[in-house]
Amino acid sequence: MKRTGFALSCFAVAFSVPAQPVAPLATPLGAYAKSLQSPARVAVDAAGYVYITDPTAGEVSVFDAFGRPVATHTGLARPLGIAVDAQGRVYLAEEQLGRVSVFDSQWQLLYRLGQGNGEFQLPNHITVDPASAGSTVYVSDSTANLIRVYAGATLTHWFGGAGSGNGQFDFPSGVCVSPNGEVFVVDQNNDRVQVFNRAGSFLRSFGLGSTTPSGRSQAVIADAAGRLYVADTFQGVVKVFDPASGALLSSVGGFGRLPGQLDSPAGLALDAFDRLFVTSANTHRIELYGLDTFVHLTIEPGAVTIAAGTKLTFRALTGGAGSFAYRWLKDGNVVGGATNDTLTINGVTSINAGSYSVILTGPSGAITSSVAPVAVMVPPKILSAPASLTVLRGSNVVLAVSAEGSALSYQWLLNGLDVGGATDRALALPDAQPFQAGLYSVRVSNAVGTVVSAAASLTVIVPPSVMEIVSSAMDTNQLFHLTLNADPGFSYSLDASTNLFEWQPLTRFTDDIGLIEFIDADSTNYWNRFYRLRWLP
Repeated sequence: MKRTGFALSCFAVAFSVPAQPVAPLATPLGAYAKSLQSPARVAVDAAGYVYITDPTAGEVSVFDAFGRPVATHTGLARPLGIAVDAQGRVYLAEEQLGRVSVFDSQWQLLYRLGQGNGEFQLPNHITVDPASAGSTVYVSDSTANLIRVYAGATLTHWFGGAGSGNGQFDFPSGVCVSPNGEVFVVDQNNDRVQVFNRAGSFLRSFGLGSTTPSGRSQAVIADAAGRLYVADTFQGVVKVFDPASGALLSSVGGFGRLPGQLDSPAGLALDAFDRLFVTSANTHRIELYGLDTFVHLTIEPGAVTIAAGTKLTFRALTGGAGSFAYRWLKDGNVVGGATNDTLTINGVTSINAGSYSVILTGPSGAITSSVAPVAVMVPPKILSAPASLTVLRGSNVVLAVSAEGSALSYQWLLNGLDVGGATDRALALPDAQPFQAGLYSVRVSNAVGTVVSAAASLTVIVPPSVMEIVSSAMDTNQLFHLTLNADPGFSYSLDASTNLFEWQPLTRFTDDIGLIEFIDADSTNYWNRFYRLRWLP
């Protein structure tokens, strides 16, 4: 899964952490849901790709920045925590094996933390220190009540221990490192967040409940505006805190199963465009929220490859105060006249293929969206279907189809069922046998369509195995008498000739009884007379 087609850049945006952070304005943006069983944790890389762990399915699903599924990594041992560093390295915890594996952006294994299998009792959440460019990783080992810290693959230190005192844990879950270098840990069963420095020294703590106790909180993440987000799993909400005072500022989402609502939120991630991703395990989806000033680009149709002749629409959804200006780009070049929040192309052709993005300029500066790669393909079309044939057993048969379209694939069918290995434009059947007779069609497809040809009938005829003139003799009346033997159920012709070149049929018959007697009443009119028995297919 390459990243070359997905660039992300942010510029002219200055972040300053306010002394007293204010509650975010959260806008529901929809959900990612395809093929998710029980999404647990989520991470976003610098190119906008979203990684979702699904422990029930044993998978990690990957979506692009526009919610289009691009990859699924299977065969994992209950994957839980996941993080991505600035170099695109993916850190993945597998609960059943007690390990954290590190992959490159192409999902090739690089190394494992510590000893690998058995390094952790329960590797739950993972975070990468943003100041370390990926060299420092924090892992919550929940049943060991520890936070383990690694530089590369090496364990450098740990902190915590079982208990309820300062710096102790009762099932630590979410962990994150804020932009100012503080380490926040959700101390789940003690219903609090504890704050440490990078070395693991305790700084302070605050409770997660308000008027009611918290609901077994899990993930935690800090934003650039100085706010802390905590996923409250039982209450189905994301709580927003002032990380300095522990004051509850507001909440995002709310318990329920409707769009924008949450049921068992357990994972949090923020991308460069101020979009908050929240896993909702019991609704089998990832909910998206735009925070304050955000950029959310959507594509219709929601596919990387679209059919020629269709309509292509991009929409830039933005949030925040002030007016915004839009400038659309294709392959890095400005699209003339495209200055609205929507870019529509009717009847796309191959010249419209490319990478699209938008530059949004507002009161705080300018930001460039992720790049949306679009490929345009011509749908398949049958030009001529295979022709029907009647052949003798043992004949070499070739059926062929003529079709047009982009990057076509073929699959031949016999009586509506796939023929194994028959994936070329032509189907060869050497030494055809009766069991191969039937109706042949071909399915022609590509990424944007599928068509099936009209069926061609193949008839395989089996010739008779016995066909002979058993005896011949002159009768007393000078007429020639022949005895014929042939397989029953077939039609035959008995022919005569005087020179072995020119033949005339004497009689035609279907043998239903076996031996047949024939008297040539015209034989006395010839000095020479030759006979042959011929099968009539």
